Amino acid sequence: MDKYTKGILTVIAVGIIGLNVQMMNGGGFFGKAHAFGEDIPKVRVCNILGDCAGISYDKKLEVSTD
Repeated sequence: MDKYTKGILTVIAVGIIGLNVQMMNGGGFFGKAHAFGEDIPKVRVCNILGDCAGISYDKKLEVSTD
């Protein structure tokens, strides 16, 4: 192989190793998101008749189509 190809492959290998080390340390490209503030808005899903969706015992959204 020529020097250019070896140089490109070396840059790619170093980048992959750097990404793996960063991800093993709990990093990554984006940090963890944290909510802040005391007033978290609550949303209800309702139709025009005022019938709203509910939450089942296993925390799944229940929507009635009757």
